Amino acid sequence: VPLLVLWGVAYGAVPVCSQTWFARAATGEAASVLFTASYQATLGFGAMAGGVVVDHTSPATVMTVGGLTAALVVGVIALERDRQPRDRADVEPVHVLDP
Repeated sequence: VPLLVLWGVAYGAVPVCSQTWFARAATGEAASVLFTASYQATLGFGAMAGGVVVDHTSPATVMTVGGLTAALVVGVIALERDRQPRDRADVEPVHVLDP
């Protein structure tokens, strides 16, 4: 049950965090387009990779590979975050609700 709760919280945060990152990287409607395209591409790639693993092994292996992939992604994000400078004075704040 704790892992299920952790998964739910993490999965719920992915769209919010992704859209925030895209809004900071792109302007206007481009951020929404990038977010939608990357989300759809990720779902498609994950389904394809999961299907290939299931075809060659078992559903249990898919869960293991998925968990290892998630752990790898968390590690990469943590390393990248430590590499970036803390002072982000060069980045203008994003005002989502500006008219």
